[in-house]
This record gives sequence, structure tokens and C-alpha cells, in this order.
Amino acid sequence: MGGQAFAHLQTDPPIHVPRLSPETYQQVAATITSKLETLFNRVTIPREAPGKPDFGDIDFIVEGARDPYDKNILATVKKLLEAEYLVDHSFAIRHPSVPGAYIQVDVELSPRSGTEDGAALFEWTKFMKSDADLLQIVGVVHRSLGLTCNDKGLHVRVEEVQAYNKKKSMIFLTRYPNEAMDFYGYDKAKYYEGFQDEGELFDWATNGRWFYWKVYEDREEVSNDRARMNKRAMFRRFVHDYMPSCGKGTTGPKKSEEIDTDARKANPQRQLVLEEALRTFNKREEYDALMLEHKTKGVEDALWLQISNSIPLQDAARGTTLKGLRRWVAFKNGLPYITEQPIAGSQKLKWTDHITDNTMSDVLTWVAENREQIRKMEEDRANEARNAALRK
Repeated sequence: MGGQAFAHLQTDPPIHVPRLSPETYQQVAATITSKLETLFNRVTIPREAPGKPDFGDIDFIVEGARDPYDKNILATVKKLLEAEYLVDHSFAIRHPSVPGAYIQVDVELSPRSGTEDGAALFEWTKFMKSDADLLQIVGVVHRSLGLTCNDKGLHVRVEEVQAYNKKKSMIFLTRYPNEAMDFYGYDKAKYYEGFQDEGELFDWATNGRWFYWKVYEDREEVSNDRARMNKRAMFRRFVHDYMPSCGKGTTGPKKSEEIDTDARKANPQRQLVLEEALRTFNKREEYDALMLEHKTKGVEDALWLQISNSIPLQDAARGTTLKGLRRWVAFKNGLPYITEQPIAGSQKLKWTDHITDNTMSDVLTWVAENREQIRKMEEDRANEARNAALRK
């Protein structure tokens, strides 16, 4: 948090957290690393932004508590570090050389710590948080291709499903940094060597196989990232200072034979990226299942649109009627009937499993003949539920 975690605390005198020199940063980081290693199996500090002259805080990622029965690990860390204040996962420890001052130490437990996936997610989290805004930049310049990095790993989004369910549209690809960098077409050796300055970092981020240098000529893309630019200085410099001059100078690794698009001149087709992702990470079966579900949903939605359109627009209780049809109607031998008890949400029927093109007109006639009864049953159910809630 850049040394600002304690700014809101009302203390006398106020908590003073000065910027740290590289020497003090390294000294305190080494001491705290040794202490944290007595509590956790894995301890690391994500790599800082290149060329940073001083530091606002020290960020640690930890994984695998050595004592799995410690129910308040943050309190244990606070005691171990002799911290005087704790806000969320930020600890205020005494500055070793500035009287009355503090150092902010952030200790973040990596996702699924202590589980089978803990070690891999620890390395992925370190990758995500290293070099300041690097992975945010990588994410943005590949966003239009459906590639997404989050705290669980690299994913590809299926465009058809993304239109109505962003979370469901994601197919997990990998949580191993090397595999992700290989797919992006990045120079792994250069990444592990580190970047001397922001220019090197920006060059690296824009020399992957999929990079499209005109991404920020789209005004909508710029607008979507305005909040990020206001908060993240490196990201802002990438957009305003680097991107306008970027393009002809970027030369990515040789494209695969299957993907021969020149990413410096035209945006690669999203479908090509999807196909290679499915092939590279063996995700075809998962994709096919998702698309089958998507197509089934489309057919079901179309059926309900037809039913909805069969109810007069001037019917004020149209919405209640549609809810009632879903809750009070079942099928036997392809014919609808009204149930005695409401159908539980987990057991809601897919009407497309019971209706064919040949029976659709008969079902619509049945709906017209029974909708008033179904509407009344749904209204009574809703009123009874409302009254029961008021009595509690």
C-alpha cells in the first residue's frame, strides 16, 4: 500500500512511515525474511519496479503455515515482528534508524495456502505481483484477445459466453509462469535476468507473439482503463508516454506456423488465439462442454422468449406469470401440467427437454388457457413467503 496503511489511524503523535533507502530496505527485508521463515514454508518478496530510488513499504508473500493449528496467524506474525500496529495484513514495526518512525511490512498469505495447489499458486502470485504494474500491462494489451490473468492463473475467455457470464466464460489454462510466458511468446531469460529500467520492461511486455500495438487507438479501451491510470503511475506512463511511440519498433519472436498473423500490423483473430490455447493446454473437451451448454442455453432462452411474447404486453402480471410457469409446471409424456407443490430452484426443468417443434403450438395454447391460475398460485406463494418472513 505504499506505506499508507496506517494513515487513517488516530494516534498521538501520528504514525510516521518515511520512505526507505535501498540499504535500509535490504537490511530490514533480510531480517524479517529470516523471522517469517520460522512460521511459513515459503517466503518471498515480489520483485520491485526497476530503477526504484526508495520504497514505501516491504511486501511479503507467504505460504504454508508450519503450525497448521494456528487459528490466528496474523497475531502470531505481529508478535514475532514486534509490530505495534496491525491493519488488515499490514504491520507497523519500529524503524531501525529513525527515532519515532515506523516501517510498513505487508504479509500476504498466498491463495490456497497449505493445500495441494499452494506451492504452485505461491509462485504464480509472486509472478503476478512482481515488477509493479507489469502483469496489468500484459493483461490489458492482450484483453481484446480473450487472455486473462487473475489470482488463479492464466485463462482464455470464450467470447460467446462472455457476453452474458464473464466468470463462466473463463477456461483455465495454467498457473505456471514459464508456461504462461511461453504462450505469450515472451523472452523468459530476459524476464529472470530482470529489467534495468521501465523502458526495458515496456519493451519486453510489447514483444510477445500476440501483442497488438494499436490497442490504445481504441478510445473505448482508453476510457475503460481511466481509473487504473489514475491509481497506477507505471501503467499511466506506459499508456501516455510509451504507447504513442510504440509499433514499428516492436519485433516479437517468430510466430508459429499455425498463427502467421503479423501482430505489429493487424490485431490477430481472437478465434486463432482460442484455438491455439485449447491445443497447447489440452482444453478442447472442456471448451466443447462449455459450448454445448451455451448452445442449450440459447435454445432455452429462445423458447422462453416465445412463451413471453405469447402473453399480452398489456398484462401487468406478465413477470409473475413467467415465474409461475417455471415454478408450478412440470411435464409428463411431453404434456405440461400444474404441480401441487412448487418446484424447488435446484430442480427447475429445462422445457426444451420436453417440447419439440411439433408440440410448441399446443404448449402455447395450454399456457394461454392456464396462465391465470398459475399467476394466482405464484402470487399466493409470494405473499405467504413475505408474511412468514415478517413473522420472524
